[in-house]
Amino acid sequence: MSGQPGTPEASGTDVLPGSRSALDPDRAIKPGRHGLSPETVAGIQRERLIDAFVQVVSERGFAHTTISRVTEGAGVTKKTFYAHFTDLDECFLAAYQRGMDILLARMTEVYEAAPTWPDGIHAALRTMLAALAREPRFARASLVEVNAAGPRVRQARIDNLTRFRAFFADPSLASVPVAVVDAIVGGIYSAIHVQMETGEAEELPSLLPSLTYFVLLPLIGREAASPYLSET
Repeated sequence: MSGQPGTPEASGTDVLPGSRSALDPDRAIKPGRHGLSPETVAGIQRERLIDAFVQVVSERGFAHTTISRVTEGAGVTKKTFYAHFTDLDECFLAAYQRGMDILLARMTEVYEAAPTWPDGIHAALRTMLAALAREPRFARASLVEVNAAGPRVRQARIDNLTRFRAFFADPSLASVPVAVVDAIVGGIYSAIHVQMETGEAEELPSLLPSLTYFVLLPLIGREAASPYLSET
């Protein structure tokens, strides 16, 4: 298979933002002579702020997320926050972009390893749904609360949705109009968003058969798409 959906900037050991507690003792910086470089300290603090932000925004909603709550959740001062981010939107943007890079990298890996394009789509969707189900904080932040953020974050959401177009660039497909691809991607986003708003994130994998069928039906036909309705 060909096509390069996303840019795998994260290794397989990377985790989605919000999956780790920012106050985990093994992430603490010991006072005094800890032997860490200023760059290492700054990196640890930034990571803790990103995780704390996702945790706060997923629990309280973006409208009720404050810098004080984020710094309290990260165990750092407001001065430290402003050393890394100018405002909450910039922190949101950093968390969202990192998470999307990781998610798309995982999806790309299984997509490219699949023997056929339909199998690749099925594998990529399965990977995405499973990852979001395992990390409900990032799922809620990136799918629901992202719409309440400022224009920079909302534009990032649009830009990242266009990255999914590359999954439809396989040579086995006839040329698919961009508007059709965007409609399919938008439909998937909508279905996941509804599940996040009305149900539990852990139930997201149950959408796999219907979403795979939804993607494949207009492109390879009912007969070829139907077997995926019973696949998990």
